[in-house]
Amino acid sequence: MLNLMIVDDEPIIIKGLTNIVEKSNIPFKEIVNACDGLDALEKMAAFKPDLIITDIEMAEMNGLDLIREAQDKQLCKRFIILTGYEEKIYLREAIRRKVIDYLLKPINKAEFLNLLSEVCLEIVHEQSANRPKAALAEESPLLPEGKRCQMSRNIRRVVEYIDRHFTQDLSLDMIAVHVELHPNYISGLFRKETGLTFIHYLHLCRIRKAKQLMLSDEDISFQTISEEVGYENVRHFFTVFKKYAGVTPGEFRELYRQTLREIH
Repeated sequence: MLNLMIVDDEPIIIKGLTNIVEKSNIPFKEIVNACDGLDALEKMAAFKPDLIITDIEMAEMNGLDLIREAQDKQLCKRFIILTGYEEKIYLREAIRRKVIDYLLKPINKAEFLNLLSEVCLEIVHEQSANRPKAALAEESPLLPEGKRCQMSRNIRRVVEYIDRHFTQDLSLDMIAVHVELHPNYISGLFRKETGLTFIHYLHLCRIRKAKQLMLSDEDISFQTISEEVGYENVRHFFTVFKKYAGVTPGEFRELYRQTLREIH
C-alpha cells in the first residue's frame, strides 16, 4: 500500500481531497496533510510519501519551492499540482520540474480519481519490478524495532506471542494466561505503548499474511486464505480486509495481477 501527502493552506480543500481518496478504492495506506511547504518538508522525512498533491500559493513556502526541495533531497519524486492559478510562469516551472499533472480548482472528481489510479499502478509497477513477486506484500514492520525496544518486557512478550499465533483463534484472555497478567491491564498497557488496540494489531498481522498468500499463489481461494489467517467466516475476512487495506481482497489481487501482466 502507498503513502499520500496533501499540501494546502485551505483546510476545506484538504478535507475534501482526503474524503474523496478515502472513499475510493485507490490503495493509499495512509494520508498525511500539511499546511504549507515547510510543514510538508518537516513531515516528509519520516512519512516518505509516494505521491504529493500540492497547492502553489502558500504562506511559508509555496508548492513549487516544496517540489524543488523535495526533489533535491530525494524525499519524493511524484507530484501533482492542484491550484487556482493558471499563470504561465507557474505552468512552465511545473513542466520543468516534471510534475505528473497540473490541475485547476475546482477538480473533476472522476478525472482526479482516474489520474490517481494511473499513478498508483505506475508506482506499484516500479516497486514490483525491483523485487520478487512473493515480496510484494511486504511492508515496513507493524511495530519497528526502535519502537519495540522502548516497550516494556510484558508488552514485548504479548507482541511476540501475537506474531507467532495470530493465525489461531486468539483472544486477550488466552494471552493473559500466557503472560500471567490480567486482561484489562494488558489491554490498557498495550494501547499505551504501541498506539494500537490488541484487536487492531491482530487484524493487521492477519491482513499482511493474507496479502502474502494472495501474491504467492494466484489461484488460492479467499475461503482458504481467510481460514489460514485466522478467520472462520470469509465475509468477516472481507470486511476486515477492506477496513485495513482500503480495498477488497479481489481488488487487491487484481491490482497486482494487472501490474505483473504489464511487467511480463
